[in-house]
Amino acid sequence: MGKSDSLKYGINRAVLSGPKSKQHRIRQTAHHFVKVLRQANMGAQKWTKVTNKHFQRVADVMRADGVGDGRIAEVFSAARHICRAYGNDHISKRNATFGVRRGSIANATSRAVTPEAFQDTLTRMRNDTSYPHAGRAATQVELMYELGLRREEAAKVDLPNDWDRENHSLLIQYGTKGGRPRTLFDLSPQQEAALERAEEYASPSDRKGINNLMPENMGDVWLHRLDYAARKHGLTGKDAGGTLHGLRHQRFRQMYVDHTGFEPPNQHESVQAFHESAQATAGDDWPRLDDEARDKIEVTAGHSPGRRDVSNAYLGSSR
Repeated sequence: MGKSDSLKYGINRAVLSGPKSKQHRIRQTAHHFVKVLRQANMGAQKWTKVTNKHFQRVADVMRADGVGDGRIAEVFSAARHICRAYGNDHISKRNATFGVRRGSIANATSRAVTPEAFQDTLTRMRNDTSYPHAGRAATQVELMYELGLRREEAAKVDLPNDWDRENHSLLIQYGTKGGRPRTLFDLSPQQEAALERAEEYASPSDRKGINNLMPENMGDVWLHRLDYAARKHGLTGKDAGGTLHGLRHQRFRQMYVDHTGFEPPNQHESVQAFHESAQATAGDDWPRLDDEARDKIEVTAGHSPGRRDVSNAYLGSSR
């Protein structure tokens, strides 16, 4: 269809809500939905005319290409946003309608950033005198690593208002996935030391009475600058030691080890090798420890306990 594709044109014209960075991700992912739809020779020309049949065809094509259900669900979420922007509320809200299941996004390979790679990046950022925002970026990288925050959460955390020093807790309510707030309890001295270092960079935001760790008047553009700083200092990109999101992976890996005493499944060559290691360390008690650790990690990540699709994505499946 090329440049004349009216669905692609509709994506660019759709009125979306939320941060510009989120809107950009939605539009970009929705374009992929249209690309797959055209590969399947489906000719819908208006988002008001897109139906469950189109979603099913996209799921079938993506799955035939070896794409996992997690990515399919991501593409569907973006397409639903565009449909709703044009008043099309007839698409099933349940991915299961299209045979897309929770629990299939588990990453068999660990994406956790090693402590050595993290420390190297942090040191390089702190010593960078050529980039005026390097120190600010370093504090946010440290928060992602120590607290398991997402990139946007680390940038938008309101330390003056949401850090309860007396009760050692931190409310995370801005930049969260799906707008769901959560509270981190029982902060360690190391975590609170990272928060103290970040306080130096708290700036008034565009919301009255709210401070965050983004440069004043820069807004969500800062998130791209943070990506730049990470790339510059070896954390992302080809042959790098990891990614920004890998800092969150490492936090949850460490939480798992601290609770269970053994490494999670994606640190082993196979599920069987994991079972043998867990059994050798904790005996028949390992399944209980595994479940307890996962419940805690799922809540810390901003979800409900029992969301094994979430912990599987960070730790690998133990079953």
